[in-house]
Amino acid sequence: MKVYFPSYYGKFKCTAEKCRHSCCVGWEISVDGETLQKYESLGREDILCHISDGCIALNEGRCPFLQSDGLCRLIAELGDGFTSVICREHPRFYHKIGERIEGGIGASCEEAARIILTSDDYGDFAEVEKASGDIPEETDLDTLAERREIYELLSDRSVPYRERIAKIRKKYDLPENPHTAEEWREVLSELELLEESHRELISVGNTDSREEYSPYFERFLAYLIFRHASVAQSRDNLRARVGFSLFLSEMLENYTSVFSPTEQKIIDAARIISEEIEYSEDNTASLIFEIESLIY
Repeated sequence: MKVYFPSYYGKFKCTAEKCRHSCCVGWEISVDGETLQKYESLGREDILCHISDGCIALNEGRCPFLQSDGLCRLIAELGDGFTSVICREHPRFYHKIGERIEGGIGASCEEAARIILTSDDYGDFAEVEKASGDIPEETDLDTLAERREIYELLSDRSVPYRERIAKIRKKYDLPENPHTAEEWREVLSELELLEESHRELISVGNTDSREEYSPYFERFLAYLIFRHASVAQSRDNLRARVGFSLFLSEMLENYTSVFSPTEQKIIDAARIISEEIEYSEDNTASLIFEIESLIY
């Protein structure tokens, strides 16, 4: 199977034990049927005893196979082929536009976030041989052409960043301030977060951001458009998904307008926004629904 990945995908490699935010902690880990059969064929009760209802039962929020050195015991003992598809694929995601299959890496992974926020080649794609991962049904809308037009506006650095955003809003007839900051705080307060300490970061209202940080906003927004607008099923849904992407990128702007962060702190903030919002189906659906209600 051939899949088109952003060119920066070639830079990605799991940092394993060096990762500060392991995907083996705090996340539900499902076990696909084929992998479960492998465990059963081995007769490894020390593995099977940790699996219940198609998921690995976490121990105080940690995968029981996560060793103290930050490495996976299953990989160490059996090899990559004995981990679930979700473990082998994370942070990769896939979608289909017509006959074109695309893959990406998700910003909830700290190494993926670093690559995404420091790479300007987000509009370039390379064909990669990829044989696994779930491919959703294709969209009927030509989102590929729409995305190219957005990227053309977004990447024009001869124009100040906020003016580029205004052009994208105009293209999709998206109001700049459909809610007051207080109204958005009320909406965001209803979201369920993995860590309540992140609540302060999940906010909007002050986009008086400094232009020097704009390349990070641009790259983060490009990633969000790629991941969320590409799967739109209709023109109206596309508008809402573009609005959703703009909203999350404004959270990052809001962060830099309040603080004077280093590059690493901006990357960390983007990772948290991704983890808490776009990696939660409920939170994503809730915000897209809210934006749909404001623009229709």
